[in-house]
Amino acid sequence: MADLREQRVCIKFCFKLGKTTAETHQMLKQAFGENSLGQTQTYNWYKRFKNGQTLTDDDCSGRPSMGKTPENVAKVRDLILQDRRLTIQDLCNTLGLSYGTCQRILSEELNMRRIVAKFVPRLLQNEQKQHRLEVCRELQQRLQEDPNFLSKVVTGDEIVPHPLYSPDLAPCDFFLFPKMKIKLKGRTFDTVEEIQAEMQTVLNTLTKKDFQDAFEKWQKHWDRCMRSQGDYFEGDGAIRSR
Repeated sequence: MADLREQRVCIKFCFKLGKTTAETHQMLKQAFGENSLGQTQTYNWYKRFKNGQTLTDDDCSGRPSMGKTPENVAKVRDLILQDRRLTIQDLCNTLGLSYGTCQRILSEELNMRRIVAKFVPRLLQNEQKQHRLEVCRELQQRLQEDPNFLSKVVTGDEIVPHPLYSPDLAPCDFFLFPKMKIKLKGRTFDTVEEIQAEMQTVLNTLTKKDFQDAFEKWQKHWDRCMRSQGDYFEGDGAIRSR
């Protein structure tokens, strides 16, 4: 990987020239190719420089730390709480830690695992598991009482509950957001309006059948949740393999 400090110097240089974060990210990609910092990390450092931070303020800009120190654990925890969709490589790029260190901190110190596209606690409290089970049982009961229940959800005639922090049970997380990310991945936008317009374009391509298929898959997620007694599970592969 290209030297992280070198890229941070480039980001500060672009900031001093008045370049936008989008322009800065594009220039990094052109200069460093596959080794360039990701968009999230570029924006993060741009914001730091905008807030007055200097390169010497970062104690992780040199050789990646190999230790699970309390300071490193706290930094990883803070970043994940800010954005649960960060990848381990994102954490490495931002903090200057090795991949293995970040992975061990997440699994051994923070007890976290990636579910769909988010980091979530590996272990749930008993009351959280119970709540997930209760919601899934309620949905199953409503389906048994009304065979057209899912069709009503698709048309918006039914509003259904979701357990908190359960991306494996929320259709937006396992169906809608991944579809949108595929279309928007690797692209940059200069304004919020451009992002909104492109997202609307993606949404307009979705058909009623897409949503029907998603909610039928959703039913399998309820079943999987009940079989796992409220524990988290990973994606459709876990469903098909069980």
